[in-house]
Amino acid sequence: MHKETARLLELDREHSLVMHIGAILGWDQETYMPPKAIEERSSQLALLEGLAHQKAVNPEIGELLAALEAKSDLSEDEKAYVRVVRRDYDRETKLPEAFVTEYAKEASLSQAAWADAKKNNDFAAFKPHLSRMVELNKKRAHYLNPNAKPYDVLLDLFEPGSTQESVAAVFAKMKSYLIEILTRIRERPQIEDKCSGLRVDKHTQERISQYFMKVLGYERDRGRLDVSAHPFTTTLGADDVRITTRYVEDYFPSSLFSTIHESGHALYEMGIDPNPDYRGTKLAEAVSMAVHESQSRLWENIVGRSPAFWERHFPALSALLGEVGEGLDLESFVKSINRVSPSLIRTEADEVTYGLHVIARFELESALFDGSLNVEEVPEAWRAKYRELLGIEAPDDRQGCLQDVHWSMGAFGYFPSYALGNLYGAQFWAALKKEIPDVEARISGGDTSAVLAWLRKNVHVQGSRYTPGELVKKVTGQALDPVWFEKYLREKYSKIYGF
Repeated sequence: MHKETARLLELDREHSLVMHIGAILGWDQETYMPPKAIEERSSQLALLEGLAHQKAVNPEIGELLAALEAKSDLSEDEKAYVRVVRRDYDRETKLPEAFVTEYAKEASLSQAAWADAKKNNDFAAFKPHLSRMVELNKKRAHYLNPNAKPYDVLLDLFEPGSTQESVAAVFAKMKSYLIEILTRIRERPQIEDKCSGLRVDKHTQERISQYFMKVLGYERDRGRLDVSAHPFTTTLGADDVRITTRYVEDYFPSSLFSTIHESGHALYEMGIDPNPDYRGTKLAEAVSMAVHESQSRLWENIVGRSPAFWERHFPALSALLGEVGEGLDLESFVKSINRVSPSLIRTEADEVTYGLHVIARFELESALFDGSLNVEEVPEAWRAKYRELLGIEAPDDRQGCLQDVHWSMGAFGYFPSYALGNLYGAQFWAALKKEIPDVEARISGGDTSAVLAWLRKNVHVQGSRYTPGELVKKVTGQALDPVWFEKYLREKYSKIYGF
């Protein structure tokens, strides 16, 4: 390792420490912080963001990068590390510190306002904050690349290399086959949801979550489970990866699959280890949010909703449910959790309609940033988009445009990652099944370790060593292709619905 690399690693780790301290405050805000503490918390986060920005734009980083880029004998890890740090450094140096601190404070206040607005079904109260976050993101995009479309710049923050045009092209293919599969399912006899209405108390749901965290291999000495309005995973350090869930007393699968989903995210974070020398640095971070989502969606849906998985674990679930679950058998449960029916809430959506929820948000975000949609028009535009794509309409904004936390925190461009994650997940799964043909038999026997081991070896351990495009090609032998998710859906749901 070159001495310049060693010094760059020192500076990088200092920045990561500050970011992780900020993540602790953000986690606390979403879980345990008293509501009245929001003003000072926003100032605390703004201060930390300013400190992190100072470390990120340290001129010494630029000098070290230039020195390393001039060398011809870098190791493969050094080359990857320089690429990742250069991308972040160039981005950070374009953002004024005053803007960074202002953005952090406004985002913290916006998230608190959103939580109240959602609870009270009051879009008007959130509207000025949403307007402010759109304005700040347009400003951020201009700082980063004044010659590009603002939404292209924002998309690239979450999925490097993506643009509005490239995402729209992929989503056009997805939309076509999702709507066609949904139409076929609607023509078949519908499945009754045997889980809806079963009242399961929060303590029982927590025990269920704990059981499945253990089944998946979530390391409890490296994380913890808490409750938040919107389930999330946060990394506070290499050995501190926390998840949250939410408990809906009359629909326990909500917490069950939220926990499995977030555990998938956490397993990825816990498995990143490209090289011990790079622990705690940018090379030991997820390559993109879509790849991150591929891990949570793979565990939640491909594994977690499969008949094979429940052949082994339904008896344990029944025991945990006790009397409440006495009328629930394995077959009806598996059918219930794979039931396809257009619904209002993205996080509760089935695998077929989920992508349509994401496409709706992508199209709305695109309109917000190209100027064809104003913030005050969002509620009605949301209702119109759901009528168009899903044939349903939200009775209120709580179940409509206020349901997600992302816009309140300024995460415009994030939503496409969810649907792209389904594509990555299905393609990874096809490669896994080719290498481990009996994987479903192993799962039905109670062994999910083969799945985790394969993901660790092929996806997790790499961190950011490769770009998303390079990673998927290395793991599967080809570029990302929506056809794998289509094949997965058709095979699964033709069996369930008989079409």
